[in-house]
Amino acid sequence: MKELANRPTIDTIYMLVDTVNGSKEKLREGPKVEVLRVWKADNPFSILGIVLQIFKLNPDVVHFNVHFQSYGRSRLANFVGLSLVFLCRLVGLRVVVLVHNLGEKVDLEKVRLKPTLLNRVGILVATKLILSAPRVVVTVRSYAEYLRKRYNHRGVLYIPHGTSVNDSPSIDPDEKIVLMFGHMGPSKGLPVILRAFEELKKERDDVRLVVAGSSHPNFPGYLEEFAKAGIPKVDFLGYVPEEDLSRVFRMADVVVIPYFAATGTSGVFHLACGYGRSVVASDLPELREMVAEGASALLVPPGDVKALKAAILEVLFNEEVAKQMSEKNLMFAKGERWSVVAEAYEEVFLGLLNS
Repeated sequence: MKELANRPTIDTIYMLVDTVNGSKEKLREGPKVEVLRVWKADNPFSILGIVLQIFKLNPDVVHFNVHFQSYGRSRLANFVGLSLVFLCRLVGLRVVVLVHNLGEKVDLEKVRLKPTLLNRVGILVATKLILSAPRVVVTVRSYAEYLRKRYNHRGVLYIPHGTSVNDSPSIDPDEKIVLMFGHMGPSKGLPVILRAFEELKKERDDVRLVVAGSSHPNFPGYLEEFAKAGIPKVDFLGYVPEEDLSRVFRMADVVVIPYFAATGTSGVFHLACGYGRSVVASDLPELREMVAEGASALLVPPGDVKALKAAILEVLFNEEVAKQMSEKNLMFAKGERWSVVAEAYEEVFLGLLNS
């Protein structure tokens, strides 16, 4: 957001976000950015209220930043939230949608959703509501091709996810550090990395696993069930404030992304690249595409404990492999700096205004 606010044609950015513990306190994120807490997760009526707030602000462009479970756990809340795109178009507003994942491309059972007819029809209708926007942005290149071919939408654009670049020196603790980071839920593969680490400890006693982040909002308490077990040589850091991200990533020798399913591109992978970290990840289409685009990772079959353990050992104790991965990932991140991404969005906004 900071880089977007730095663009010369942007005067003001209003961010309409959800409430925190019921608080609707307004925040300033710099001279151009105001954060307004106007809706509550899983509350369809408050979600509909977003449109009223948009009318009050009367912006030049409305930019939705969504995925298929942005608005909470309930199907109704998410359907209402995604329908706001269509409602804004209906009243003549200029709309851009950044959609992080496509419901049709997600293995529903791996994210704890039943592949029922109702869910599939709901996903289809929600996709069409999103595609009512004249400009739809995706962060996975193959998603753009999919939407153009399946729905014949000519306003679909690929813009990279974006990342910051931090090539500060690594922190070198006494032990090798394996890092898993992010919002934890059933699809993230936490049990797999824990089992792989147990096997790894039988061969090496100089390795520690750090699990950083909190439970996914849609799966409260998920991470805590693992943390309370008190597993030797496994540290659960909990939520990591932005000012501590650099320290956490700089101490990691390898970042592990053992997902069962990827709901869009991986923000954690991009963070790891920005800090020049080596990566071991599940061989999923979205992550494979990042490697094809220039990032570096050892890819292993999802859920394969032995392959995950072997790949981690390869990165931790093969200095040449680790060095090459680090350099390649840092180079990849430099090509996807936030400034580059912000400029691309500015062009999209101006294109809408001038159309």
